[in-house]
Amino acid sequence: MRDTPPQFSLADALTDPDRLARAGRLLPGVRVLDSSHYPWRKLRHVANEQSLNPEDAWLAAKLSRLGSRQWLGLGRQGGEEFSFCASPCLFEALHRADRALGGGGPASLESDRGLLSDPEHRTRLRIRTLMDEAAESSLIEGAATTRKDAVELLRSRRDPTTKGERMVVNNFIAMQHIKSHLKDPLSVDMLLELQGILTDGTMDPPGGARRLRRPEEPVCVENETTGEVIFTPPSAVGLEHRLRAICDFANREHKGQEFIHPIVKASILHFMIGYEHPFVDGNGRTARAVFYWFALRSGYTIFEYIPISERIRAGRARYPQAYLDSEQDDGDLTYFILYKLDIIGQALDALARMLDHEEQKIKHSQRLLKVSKSLNLRQRLLLEHSLRHPTNRYTVKSHSNSTGITPVTARTDLDALVRLRLMTTSKRGREVIYHPSPSLLARLRRKGL
Repeated sequence: MRDTPPQFSLADALTDPDRLARAGRLLPGVRVLDSSHYPWRKLRHVANEQSLNPEDAWLAAKLSRLGSRQWLGLGRQGGEEFSFCASPCLFEALHRADRALGGGGPASLESDRGLLSDPEHRTRLRIRTLMDEAAESSLIEGAATTRKDAVELLRSRRDPTTKGERMVVNNFIAMQHIKSHLKDPLSVDMLLELQGILTDGTMDPPGGARRLRRPEEPVCVENETTGEVIFTPPSAVGLEHRLRAICDFANREHKGQEFIHPIVKASILHFMIGYEHPFVDGNGRTARAVFYWFALRSGYTIFEYIPISERIRAGRARYPQAYLDSEQDDGDLTYFILYKLDIIGQALDALARMLDHEEQKIKHSQRLLKVSKSLNLRQRLLLEHSLRHPTNRYTVKSHSNSTGITPVTARTDLDALVRLRLMTTSKRGREVIYHPSPSLLARLRRKGL
């Protein structure tokens, strides 16, 4: 059976009173059946399991959604508008995100206890997330590297030597760029600048950076496995005008009856950039960066600590499917919004686990105070890292980049460890390399640690 929804309008349904009556009789049950806002490809199976006519159940679902549908004024191919449904399943997922921001959730930033209540910990975790997001967003786009190598590249700040490494560095710079423009309105120029940063030195052939795609440059989205074209974006004719409409939507303050929750709005912006595919390359990275920009701009600072792209990559088949579900069902963006909210929920769960793990690491590092009471937390965590990764090498630059401290403070930390004979040094050209002392593990064992 087909996965594309049956195509009919409400006007068509009204001309078929028998069908409308059948759908009307199903409405009470369908409201329960459709509590998760199923797309046709899922609802038809659920309807069959309950011995319902799938097309009648689909019409009933569409009718039940009419009352909560909110039109966005953003055009689709064919002239219709995109919309979403303010359904209970949407509110439930949004409530969870709001709790995480400051309502007592495990990752609350307004708590007076826990890691995120401490400015030093927040800085360290923020940097870690920034690096992780840069790595994961690049890996989604096929960067030929690993997450571990990508993060090490950013820690060391060495020059990238491959296209994959350049993508990682570009993503890192772009994430810093959007944080410096949170007070600026979204504009076509901002999108062009962001895409230029993200694709710098990675386009083959070059020449597509900081400009919109042209009518003679058709693009499409293909199935990674089969190569089948699954989506063709709108024509480049009129593209700049449509992007301005998206920017106006982003900058408009939706109040009262038009209120749109900021996370919903950020998700809509993500979808619209991907839908328009305004560039010859860098569309997905730009769309994800715009999501972060709007969420942070709206006060959702929790997103500084959750790498969304990690969860997208973990279930990447769902990403294009969420686009397809929304495009195929009359531009109903609820499917994509619910997908994004599920990804955010997974990321919040991962953050809670990571914070618990970090707290255990900090408690474990206190054993090093028996070696020297003068060790600060940064030094203890670096030594614990070196014990877990004995082949790692450290520099003033890598320590500074990982902790958000100045190079002077980083050098002070490392040189103090050398004086305590907990680290040794060597030279790589003019750069000083710090290594864990060969005797560190033995000293810990002598103290029963």
